[in-house]
Amino acid sequence: MDETRKKFRICLICVVAAAVLIGMIYYFAECNAAERETEGTLVDRRWEAESGIEQ
Repeated sequence: MDETRKKFRICLICVVAAAVLIGMIYYFAECNAAERETEGTLVDRRWEAESGIEQ
């Protein structure tokens, strides 16, 4: 019984660690993408494209 609990606990810790790591990678990738997309602008580029206004 103790061996099963130990294996289950190790597996659960691995799953949680993987979820945290994947979440961090996703978060930092999205932050970098957002900076590149709006760098140097005050207006969101997607709004410009949808409204048809060009500068």
